[in-house]
Amino acid sequence: MKNPIITLLTDFGTQDPFVGVMKGVILSICPSARLVDLTHEVPPQSVPAGAFALKCSVGYFPKGTVHLAVVDPGVGSARKAVALRSKGHYFVGPDNGLFSAALKDRGIEQVVELTEKKYQLPHPSSTFHGRDLFAPAAAYLAQGVPMARLGVSQNNWIWREIPKPFKTAHGWTGQVLWVDHFGNIITNLENKHLPSPLPGIQTPQDGRLRQAGLPKSFRLKIGKTVILHLATHYAEAKKGAVMALMGSSGNLEISVNGGNAAQKLNAVIGAPVILA
Repeated sequence: MKNPIITLLTDFGTQDPFVGVMKGVILSICPSARLVDLTHEVPPQSVPAGAFALKCSVGYFPKGTVHLAVVDPGVGSARKAVALRSKGHYFVGPDNGLFSAALKDRGIEQVVELTEKKYQLPHPSSTFHGRDLFAPAAAYLAQGVPMARLGVSQNNWIWREIPKPFKTAHGWTGQVLWVDHFGNIITNLENKHLPSPLPGIQTPQDGRLRQAGLPKSFRLKIGKTVILHLATHYAEAKKGAVMALMGSSGNLEISVNGGNAAQKLNAVIGAPVILA
């Protein structure tokens, strides 16, 4: 790729210089790289949340893209630093399950542990592998260096599923996976978990989902709040009202029209959600 794309996803936030330093390392090695920030607001050390955000993003990038992801509570420990290849895409980061969700349906074609010091910064820190190991590896891959040169081939890696809903006598029990900038609560419940799954219509804003038939029976509980209506779009509910709808990620969301659902319902990642 003439101007290679490198995406960045971290839990570093933007208050500190960490992300900027990683970009500086990348551009020092591969000046032609185009850097795309997916997010740096993954909740600190939340590997499942980072995995979900990456899963929702990878499919929108072309082949040749390098995905650099760092949510790394085990930095400096015995966990491996790895690069993976899948269907023309490359993934660089800690071997802690961060890439599992994105690669589940794509498959993994090659994995190497990042051991070759030639493709690292000198004297790597034990607390900033994003700068010293992962950023250089991503830059060299974007530059066209074969992945095999970065280290030792691996046949074993950490596989960690995003938490799945489980069936009970009263329906499905899921949990909150993500809270976006608007306060929308994104759960791990999907269309297939609805009492009557919705047909595959992708343009709900014109009301066609309702015409095609929304579930007649719907009851979603989070905390002490019970939602009895599945909306087709945000503006369908009254201002300030809590609603549920299928979001752009394909997951069931809980939202407030013109407000912040997470704040209103005091919801956090991992909170249980019950669908009947």
